[in-house]
Amino acid sequence: MTIVLADTDSNFRHRLKRRLERIAGVKVVGESSDSEEATAMILNRKPDIAILNSSLRDGRAIEVLQQVKRLMVPPTIIIVTDNPSHDNKTSCSLAGADFFFDKATEEHMTINAVRFLSAPQNRLEPSDSSVATLNE
Repeated sequence: MTIVLADTDSNFRHRLKRRLERIAGVKVVGESSDSEEATAMILNRKPDIAILNSSLRDGRAIEVLQQVKRLMVPPTIIIVTDNPSHDNKTSCSLAGADFFFDKATEEHMTINAVRFLSAPQNRLEPSDSSVATLNE
């Protein structure tokens, strides 16, 4: 299971990467702080999962989502956000996010989602369109 991380906070990316790579079979194959670089990494490295902050240095994850979801087999998209508002969640869901978590209080949920997805029988199908929070 390969992952690209995109978040402006390098400390958050580093901490999350360490935690993710403790999961058997999980490898972070790229990190970025801006939307252009994140999009290029996802398109070129074709990760299984992309973890994106809803706001990146030079744009928003919405633009990344819109480009990436056009792929024949897009990665599962996990949004981590500093803005867990209903409007932000709705925007991310409409753009194609598969999961949506509050970065400050739900980091463990991000880890749990990756654990869930790394089990072969739990992979999301590309046609699944609603945002999950694992609290529903």
